[in-house]
Amino acid sequence: MKEIFQRHTGGTVLFLGRLTHFTPQELAHFVEAQGMCYADHYEGQEVALLVLSSMLTPAEEQTSYDLYAAGVPDVTLESFERYYTTHLNPQGLLMSLKLSQDQDRLKRLLGNEAFEDTFFLKLFMLFDWKGEGIHDCDANRDVTISFVKRFFRPDGFRDPAMVYAPTTVMIIAKDSRDPQVLEAILSMPNHEIKISRYEQRKPRNLREAVAFNPAVTSTIIRKLMAYNDRGVDYFLASNPALEAEALTRLYHRADEATKQMMAHNEALPDSLFSMLLEASEEIQKSLLVHQPMSEERIAALLSHPWIEMIGYNPTIAEAVPQLFALEQHALDLALASNTAVSQSYLEKLYLRHGERIAVALAANPNLSAQMAASLYERNTTGVREVLAANPATPKVILQSLCEAEDPQLNRALASNPSVDLYWLRQFQLDTSLVRILAENPTYGNDILRGLGL
Repeated sequence: MKEIFQRHTGGTVLFLGRLTHFTPQELAHFVEAQGMCYADHYEGQEVALLVLSSMLTPAEEQTSYDLYAAGVPDVTLESFERYYTTHLNPQGLLMSLKLSQDQDRLKRLLGNEAFEDTFFLKLFMLFDWKGEGIHDCDANRDVTISFVKRFFRPDGFRDPAMVYAPTTVMIIAKDSRDPQVLEAILSMPNHEIKISRYEQRKPRNLREAVAFNPAVTSTIIRKLMAYNDRGVDYFLASNPALEAEALTRLYHRADEATKQMMAHNEALPDSLFSMLLEASEEIQKSLLVHQPMSEERIAALLSHPWIEMIGYNPTIAEAVPQLFALEQHALDLALASNTAVSQSYLEKLYLRHGERIAVALAANPNLSAQMAASLYERNTTGVREVLAANPATPKVILQSLCEAEDPQLNRALASNPSVDLYWLRQFQLDTSLVRILAENPTYGNDILRGLGL
């Protein structure tokens, strides 16, 4: 296109069809700046370049055929707009829009896919939503769709209808790892979605979704905290992106639910860990179960009244000898089910407690084949059912459990991805197991293969 402009100075660029993202005046100004003449209808003049929109009248379409036959080069309007876009002065355009407050022009520019994402977001944050929701009027809906088309990037197949779904912006707020996108979302109306009573702990609006996103920056965190919104604080409290200072400020205004979320934050500083240990019993238990455990933290907790809860913590692998030495039954019971505990210590726990912790041991994915066989042979109440659900249970034991044709065992076996496909296919004959089988990846993959997917 650059060569055409250079070779045909003074020639005419003819635009046929409906213009979308730029006005005739804007295009005329640009074309004239390149030393060419602008035209949007054909009157027999000599044409140097033909620009075709996808929306032509029958007369325009015939004109395009005639000019093409005469050797006039043509490009799509989309291609021309991309060329035009690369010649715009971004800072000048931004300043012009800020001064003019021309929202119609801004909306048209936001529909131009040729802009880089970074510049698009700068334009996007200039849009005036006029106090209405993201889908409440045509202008807002068009701008929202332009945003979604750029930034809705699911891992799998994208249903085209999702571009128009009211939940899609929420998905972007939750999944995007681009801080610029998250900051732009905060410039939008705080769109809410309906959630069921079973999902009360999930973000229900854009601000809460951004607050839950680990890609937030210090700038975004300050904006979120400035809302002084209990729901936003609740999700910020568990966000590992928050540094000690921000978390401490949040702690001092937090309610019980927010402190509970904070107890799950893997980036919780030791100072707040100590402060939360003075909170309610439930928060203390959450700290012991969910917080990463250093030597210092464990040393401070050895005499804690809820020390058994640390036995469920997945970060205690190095502290297992120290905890085992305490010889506390409730703690040992928790350790028996913990995947951080090695097979050797599971054996020691079994020698210490025997049948009293058999069920917990039978559920542990670290279970050795030897211990599984021992537990199976003892046939303690409930152990076989737990073994039936454990993917680590040896195949020979799973086979025996399947052959027992016990309805209660079958429910556990139907959920186990280590069970042979032969038996999973047999279970599908039992309608009460169909829902359980649907969650089993081994069975699910077999169904997909059968469908050629």
